[in-house]
Amino acid sequence: MNQEMWSKCLLSAYKVLPTLAKSIDRRNMNEALGSFSYQGNTMDVVNAILDNNKRKEALINAKVIVDDALASLKPTYRKILELKYLERIKCEEIAKMEGMSIRNVFRRQALALAGFSKFCILKGYDCEWLEKRYSKDPFFSKIKDRITAQSDKNAMMSDLSKRKKQIKAAVVQILGGMQGASQTAVAES
Repeated sequence: MNQEMWSKCLLSAYKVLPTLAKSIDRRNMNEALGSFSYQGNTMDVVNAILDNNKRKEALINAKVIVDDALASLKPTYRKILELKYLERIKCEEIAKMEGMSIRNVFRRQALALAGFSKFCILKGYDCEWLEKRYSKDPFFSKIKDRITAQSDKNAMMSDLSKRKKQIKAAVVQILGGMQGASQTAVAES
């Protein structure tokens, strides 16, 4: 997955990260309380809690990365990303809210994502680092799969749009040629 996709993944995950961290705390509490009646190896419980804490640390780090990257952006770019990814508002609605064209929203979103990605890279959170830390986490895997599917759908729609334009141009060219031929035939008679 490339840097832009990881940026989208981090932004999409952001709002849920505190809830996930709290659920890990509850799981650890249940593990610890359940260990009093546990008949197996105590080290299994300790290792489960340690693994949970590593995951919680990774989730908190992801939130800090997003906070820092958003803070580094121009306010207009930050607002576009916050509305799009944190508030989950569609681009059409953002355009209405901000009094700008949809094209301008898409352009600013692309520039904002590029700035977000650049910040991550400059701070050492490149796609290799992010892949190593988050690709195996089930939460991030689901988000990554959803973003990849959406990206594939967008690429397919773009290809269809290009093909449609090519067909339209070919039809116009054919009709133009037919019209020229009929004018020549009328002139000859």
